[in-house]
Amino acid sequence: MKDGKNSKLALSKITAAVIVVIIIIAAVAVFYLLIKPPSSVTPTTTPTKPSVSGPLNITNATDLMKLVGLNSTPSSPVTITVWDSYSTSEDQAFNQTLAQFEKEFPWIHVDVTYGVGVGCSQFEEAAKGHDAPIVYRDTSNSGGALFCAGLLLNLSEYLPPQVFSLYLNCSISDWSIGKAVYGLPDDINYIVMFYNKQYVPYAPNTTCEMVKIAEEVNTTDHVWGIAYGASDEYGYRFAAWFAGFGGQIFTTQNGQVVPALNSTAMVDALNFWYNLTYDLHINYLAPSTGAGGAEGELFEAGKAAIIFDGPWDLNAYLQALGSNLGAAPLPVVSQTGIRAEPFLGATGWMISNPSVSGATPLQIKAALIFILFVTNCQSDYRLWCVAHDIPANKIAYNEAMAELKAGKLTPSYLNQIMEGILEQAQYTQKFPNIPQMAYYWNSFHTAASEFFAQQINAQTAAQTMESNFINCLKKNGLLSSSFEILPLPPALIDAILLLLSVFMIPEIKYKVKAL
Repeated sequence: MKDGKNSKLALSKITAAVIVVIIIIAAVAVFYLLIKPPSSVTPTTTPTKPSVSGPLNITNATDLMKLVGLNSTPSSPVTITVWDSYSTSEDQAFNQTLAQFEKEFPWIHVDVTYGVGVGCSQFEEAAKGHDAPIVYRDTSNSGGALFCAGLLLNLSEYLPPQVFSLYLNCSISDWSIGKAVYGLPDDINYIVMFYNKQYVPYAPNTTCEMVKIAEEVNTTDHVWGIAYGASDEYGYRFAAWFAGFGGQIFTTQNGQVVPALNSTAMVDALNFWYNLTYDLHINYLAPSTGAGGAEGELFEAGKAAIIFDGPWDLNAYLQALGSNLGAAPLPVVSQTGIRAEPFLGATGWMISNPSVSGATPLQIKAALIFILFVTNCQSDYRLWCVAHDIPANKIAYNEAMAELKAGKLTPSYLNQIMEGILEQAQYTQKFPNIPQMAYYWNSFHTAASEFFAQQINAQTAAQTMESNFINCLKKNGLLSSSFEILPLPPALIDAILLLLSVFMIPEIKYKVKAL
């Protein structure tokens, strides 16, 4: 009898425990569905999203104004502040577009600040002082971080869904988080391998071929085989090599997005470039990247045979090298058999939340008209023609590809160069536009700089990168330790107690309250 009584007691405890688990699960659901407030910041203006059926018709100023809820030209002019991050050649196209815009919309004055670098730190500082620009151009990654911080408008609340179908899927998805769209793309971009045909007889397909060519260039022509400043880099270009050695920036553990930089792939990728720099002496560790940096200057001067850069700097290299310029996808890493895959991202235009820019409802409408205009097919095609940006607008992209397929680009050698650039699109990785990515850059830069300065080894560099990355995410509330027992929010406890009272389990209710 005693054993039977003990068995019943044990069974009742198990049953109670099961009930508690069920109640807690239900309470969590209640908390997150009914109690927990949304994390997004509500804009200070009421969205005016027109109802549109069928295909869009935005061929003139009147159509664009109707699209944002304006049935007539406002009686008072407005000014919108714009931060522009275009390169020199891109600005040539942008200024033509801007002149056309102000001609068609004389009631909108555009106050442009040129030369704003990509990266969200400047914008964040301005936002703290409620002095952010109304319109801002940056990468989708920076935009994603700003949107998650509540600093940008959700354009999905202001524009009909047909608008977003005007852009290539890969570009508009890069500007989307869930169902929210926080910017309109103007181009798609990634890095490629540019080479000087005077020194490089063929585009190397593997890293072994690339190293062999670079060694021959050093020995025969007495110029740098490669110019790549991995120590000064913030990990944008290096992400391609990390992927080629089998790495990935993030992984998922227990439902959390966590960094994955401390890996054999990172160690191997770092040591690969260390070997080319210090052991083989075929890579110049340039202190700055791109056409305006030391890498680009060496390449343009014919003192480096290979660099890695994006189409945004193509014009500078065309002017310097002419028909000697070649472009091709990054090579396959011979050690792994995996091709180096750069980020495929998109730059684009965003609108600030009025709480950080002070924009009026009419200025918001003017800003919507502006970003629609500068990303339309004519504006995007102009960027292709002048600066050779790859259009994000579908119509502009199709026109550009038809032109390329027909071999109509001038000068004629540009056709082969653009074919090489577009081939790289087959071997890319999606640019993470999640807020966690904002803390990758400095984490990589700090450790990589110490490594290439020969202060730490590759293993320590990989560990330091990941450690710094994790600490930044924790500090900014984007990661919690899987070993840490987080306290229950008071509202969640109240939800649990409410359900416990329904089940009339006072003893268990007391114990839960004690938590």
